[in-house]
Amino acid sequence: MLTDEELRKFFHAVDVLEPTARSPLRHLIMPEVFRLLYGCGFRVREVLKLRVRDVDLNQGIITVRQGKFRKDRLVPPALSLVNRLHKYANHFASRPLDAIFFPGPSGGPFALRTVYTLFRELLLQCGIPHAGRGKGPRIHDYRHLFALHTLRRWYRDGEDLDAKLPLLATCLGHQHLSGTQRYLHLTAELFPEITARVDVAFGEVIPRRIER
Repeated sequence: MLTDEELRKFFHAVDVLEPTARSPLRHLIMPEVFRLLYGCGFRVREVLKLRVRDVDLNQGIITVRQGKFRKDRLVPPALSLVNRLHKYANHFASRPLDAIFFPGPSGGPFALRTVYTLFRELLLQCGIPHAGRGKGPRIHDYRHLFALHTLRRWYRDGEDLDAKLPLLATCLGHQHLSGTQRYLHLTAELFPEITARVDVAFGEVIPRRIER
């Protein structure tokens, strides 16, 4: 899991990417791809498959079509992210509604391997250690960070977590509230005060780490 300082370093690095002959638009695209992963808790495939018609910047709504469990869902990004996407979209002329929103060099979606490789390269550039394949930091951990940081923000803002947790599960695309626990397993260690409040309403939705 990336710390707040590591996140700052990472996003600075992705913001100063240079275009390449093989990927002439990556300096425009990748900063927004990674911000959607962190800012909305999307899966990588969900972001890469977005089409122009799925990103309604006037309403501030992104439609994820046929996500996991073959379910569609509506996700409202933060206003700051919507504004960034407006600026990104302005770099393009009028595009067909079925065009890929973040086009790869061929016009289709970027390959997953391309994004994963860039992620590892940026970690190395930032001096963020990687523990090896499957051990992280992983690009999928942005979903964990989205969940954890959303709970942290709600708690600090005095929000009703009892009412908010189902919204978090919906944004993550979970069929049931209990499914959210996979993405909140660190909350018990990092934010014990949040865990206590959630347990009152939902029981032990957030699992405790088992000592071995």
